[in-house]
Amino acid sequence: ARMVEEVGLGQPVAYTDHERKLISTHEAGHAVAAYLCAPERRLEILTIIKRRQALGMLAHGDADDVFTRSRTEMLALIRIAMAGQVAEELFFGDISTGPGGDLLYATNVACEMVGSVGMTDTLISFAAVQNGAFNGSNIVGRVLSDADGRARVEKLLQEQKAAVKILLTQNRQLVEALRDALMVREELIGREITDVIESAGGMQRASLIDVRAD
Repeated sequence: ARMVEEVGLGQPVAYTDHERKLISTHEAGHAVAAYLCAPERRLEILTIIKRRQALGMLAHGDADDVFTRSRTEMLALIRIAMAGQVAEELFFGDISTGPGGDLLYATNVACEMVGSVGMTDTLISFAAVQNGAFNGSNIVGRVLSDADGRARVEKLLQEQKAAVKILLTQNRQLVEALRDALMVREELIGREITDVIESAGGMQRASLIDVRAD
């Protein structure tokens, strides 16, 4: 019921074989990154059934009610968002238009980290700027309209993408297992997601946020 309310009814789509494999790989990348980077999150639905504009999706949420997030959790959210594009690159050597919404989400998180909550190497709050050069209508606009702020966001996103690439490269079998399950079953719910991952060798959910892209 929540899926229908938030993202609409499922719509049958006659994917080509290539599209079906691509979308399954993309969504599997998200799920594996969430499993490895964010053990505090609950994996709810992993699907390649089209709903509204989304050809597939990973629905995940906080296991408990939370009212604030740590820097580690914010970085994990960016990594989860970037993992779909990374999975496409790893398995196809190319990227599709699919990650557009993921990049939008990751950019918003990164802008908040850079310009609002002091989670990078600057303590300046762009929210303090009311007029003048940084006249964006929100914190994202203010950060991205400033050359230094934009550079910090780009650096943060590139670093997290590189870290996710290392993570998924080291755990290719988990992505492959979820991809194959999605291609057959189209949708996995709750424990079905983690069962596939654990059967493929992902036996421990541990925060790997310290993975570095050297």
